[in-house]
Amino acid sequence: MSQDVLFVGDANLDLLLSDLENGLQEDKEVFCDECEWTLGGSCTLTAAAFARLGGSCDFCGLLGDDTNGGTVRDALAEAGVGVDLLRMDPHKKTGLTVNIIQGRNRTQITYPGSLLDVDETDTILKTMGKYRHIHFSGIYGTKKFLPRIEEILLHAKRNHLTVSLDTQWDATERWDYIERWLPHVDWLLINEDEARSIASRLGAHGEVLKSVDHVWNFLLSKTPSPIIKMGKKGAFARGRIYPPCDVESITDTTGAGDSLAATFLYAVLVANYDFDGAMTLSQAGGALACTFTGGYSSKFTLPAVEKLKDAGTKSS
Repeated sequence: MSQDVLFVGDANLDLLLSDLENGLQEDKEVFCDECEWTLGGSCTLTAAAFARLGGSCDFCGLLGDDTNGGTVRDALAEAGVGVDLLRMDPHKKTGLTVNIIQGRNRTQITYPGSLLDVDETDTILKTMGKYRHIHFSGIYGTKKFLPRIEEILLHAKRNHLTVSLDTQWDATERWDYIERWLPHVDWLLINEDEARSIASRLGAHGEVLKSVDHVWNFLLSKTPSPIIKMGKKGAFARGRIYPPCDVESITDTTGAGDSLAATFLYAVLVANYDFDGAMTLSQAGGALACTFTGGYSSKFTLPAVEKLKDAGTKSS
């Protein structure tokens, strides 16, 4: 059976420590009221959200064949993501991100584990014919995979697949290979900091970097459709701001950008929304992800996203 999307990128487990009684202090113990293990990794979160909306998809990546890896695999399968292309290596340890959440502030510490050895290029090239679209996310933690992404992009374009890219942050800010990828990417989904850093890497400077519309215009000269995620300010695409969808209270912003990307992909690839409609629905998807702790929840459903979108539309 042909699937809509192949998701390729990072996968790990998240440990969420929230509702801290006090701020972090050197050499002092701090207690928290909530502790939860949940699905982590930008690409796996996006795949799970896409599947929960009703999209058909597979995830291709690498995990350790350990307890943490089993938890990630089971969470993906529970969400409806195909895991036949998810490789489990008994000689690797699954990556782990510890999220320390205090109010709207979040500190993350990541042990990369199996991310350092991910390179599923051969599998992707062999199975690409099953899909209509490939989504890359969280790739700058996968050092061995980076040099081969261009090969996949070129093969995808030859086979008439559409492609989206959510880079996530590159800690080196070198953004290796980015100039080679962007011409082949149909939708580039990045946040403001990533957009400015990438634009700077590609030669933008001065006034161009001071406003999101100038950054967007610069990136438009490099890639067909940049989409800049701006959190509570909405998103910028096609020369305009798409306003945010408000919720009564924000619990945690973890995974909001991933849920926005998943909702956009569902809207354009599955539900046949036009671009403006997809951007509006994606704002509701991102907002809904802020109403629960962590980046993944059974609360993330298409009816809940549509209800939030309709409420936002009526109030605007």
